[in-house]
Amino acid sequence: MTHLTDLQLSMHADDALPTDEVAVVSRHLEGCVECQAKLAAAKDEIRFIALAMETGPSEELAAVVIPQFSRPTSLRNFALANVVSGLVIWLAQFLWKTLFGELAMDAATRLTSVYLPDIYEMTSTTALYYLQEGTAMLDAYLGFIVLSLLTLTVVWLLLMFQKSRAAASLCLLILMGTTVLAPAPANALQIKIEEEGVITIAESETIDDTLLVAADRIVIKGKVTGDLIAAGRTINIDGSIEGNLFAFAESVTVTGTVGGLVLGAGSTFELAGASVGGDLWAAGAKVTVNSQARVARNATIAGQSATVAGSVAKDLHAFAEIVELDGEVGQNLEAFGERVRLLDDAHVGGNARLRIPSEDRLHRAAGAQVDGDIEFLDLPGVTNRYASGEFYLWQAARLVSGVLVGLALFWLIPGLRTVSVSGGIDGLKTAGIGLVTLVSVPTVAVVVAITLVGLPFSFFAIFAWLVSIYLAKILVGAFIGRAMLGSTKYGDRIALVLLAGITVIIVAINLPAIGGFINFVLTIIGIGLIVQRLLAALAARDSATTSVG
Repeated sequence: MTHLTDLQLSMHADDALPTDEVAVVSRHLEGCVECQAKLAAAKDEIRFIALAMETGPSEELAAVVIPQFSRPTSLRNFALANVVSGLVIWLAQFLWKTLFGELAMDAATRLTSVYLPDIYEMTSTTALYYLQEGTAMLDAYLGFIVLSLLTLTVVWLLLMFQKSRAAASLCLLILMGTTVLAPAPANALQIKIEEEGVITIAESETIDDTLLVAADRIVIKGKVTGDLIAAGRTINIDGSIEGNLFAFAESVTVTGTVGGLVLGAGSTFELAGASVGGDLWAAGAKVTVNSQARVARNATIAGQSATVAGSVAKDLHAFAEIVELDGEVGQNLEAFGERVRLLDDAHVGGNARLRIPSEDRLHRAAGAQVDGDIEFLDLPGVTNRYASGEFYLWQAARLVSGVLVGLALFWLIPGLRTVSVSGGIDGLKTAGIGLVTLVSVPTVAVVVAITLVGLPFSFFAIFAWLVSIYLAKILVGAFIGRAMLGSTKYGDRIALVLLAGITVIIVAINLPAIGGFINFVLTIIGIGLIVQRLLAALAARDSATTSVG
C-alpha cells in the first residue's frame, strides 16, 4: 500500500489540499492507521506553532516549567558554605548551653531554694485563724445583715409616711432603741490562749463536754469526757479522751488513752504508748505507732513512711513509700508502696496483700510470721478509657445534655446564636479575656470569702464561673456547627447545628495527648465570648438609658 506523503498530510491538516485530492486522502485515511497517526502528529505540530505565535502567554504555555540555568558551584563556595553551616550549628549549641545551662538552670535553682511552707503548717495555721476569729467574724456578718434589714425597714416606713412627723420620730426611736437594747453577741466558742500561745489542760482538770482547742501548742494532760478537736502547730495528748480525737498540726504526739476514733494529720504523727479504743486514721510525712501503742480496731495510715511496731487488733491498711511492720496485726495486712519490710517481731494473723512493684521489694526477716498467705497484687494502673463502653455512653450523655442545654440557652437568649469567633488580633483578645476571667474570678471569690461578709458574693461568683465554663464549649460548638452547615439547607436548624458542633468538640477534647490543651483553649475562647457579649449588652443598655434621659 502506498502511504500519503508528509506534504499531503501537512496540507490536509491545514485544509490546503485541492478539492479533488481531499476525497482521495480521506478514503485512504479511513483504512490506514499509520497515516492517521502521522496526521494527528501534524495537527499537534500546527497547534503548537499557532500557540507559539500568539502575542499573550496561553494557559498551556504558562503551565510549562522551564528550568533555569544555574552555574555549577565552585570548590571555594562549597567550602565556604560548609564553614558557615558549622559556625551556625556551633553558635546554636553555644547559645542553647548558655541560655539553658546558665540562665534557665540558675533560675530553676533559685526557685527551688525559695522557702515553701509545709502543707500541714498552712492547714493548721488557717484552721487556727478561723477557730480564733470565726465567732467574731460570724457575729459581724449576722450583725451586718440585721442592721441592713432594720435600716431598709426604717427607710420604707419613712417613705410611706414621709409627711407625718410622728411616724418619722417613731422610726428614729425604734432604730435607736434597737441599737441600744440589742445585747452584745455571745461567743459560742471558748478558747484559752496564754501569752506564749499555749493551751494546757492540767492533770487535775476535767472537761465534761466536747472540747475545741486551737493554739500554737496544745498540751492535754487532764480528762475530756467528750470529743477533743485540736488544731495547732504542736499537739501533745497525754491525758484521757473518752470520746473521739481529731488532731491536725505539724506535729501530733498521742501518749494517753482515747476511747473512740483517732483521726489526725501532721508532718509527724506518732502514737507513743497510746491506747486507742476505736479506729486509727493517720496521715503525714512520717507516721509511727511505737511498740507500746495499741489500736483496738482497724488502722489506716498514709504518708511517705509508715512504721507500725505496736498492736493493731484487726486490719492494717498502709499507703506509703516504705511500710515497716515490727508489731502485731490481728487480721489482714494490705500495703501499697515502693517497699515493704517485715521485721523480726512482725506477726500478721491473716493474709498479707502487698501491692508493690516487684517481689524483691519485700524484705522479710527470719522471725517475721504471716499466718495466712502472702499475695503480691498488681499496683493500680491507668486503664485505657477508650476500651470501655462506659466511656462512650458518658460521651453520648455529654452530647445530648450539651444539645439540650444549648437549645434552652438560645431560646432564652436568642442573641447568643450570632456569637462568632474572630480571627487574628480579635481572636487573641477574646482568648485573653477568657483566660483572665478563668483565673481571676475564683481568686477574687476566695479573697472576698475570707471576710465572711462577702460570702454571698463569693457563692454567686463561683456559681456563675462554673456555669460559664460549662456554657463556653456550647457556644464554640454552635459557632463550629454554623461553619459546617451554614452553606447547606440545615444551616438554620439550631438543633442540628449544635449536634454537629458539639460532636466535633467532644471528639477533639478526647484526643490523646492534645485533648486537654484543646479543651483549655476552647474553654477560654468560650468564656471570652460570654464576657464580651455581657459587656456589649451592658454598654447597649447604658447608651439606651443615656439617650432616653
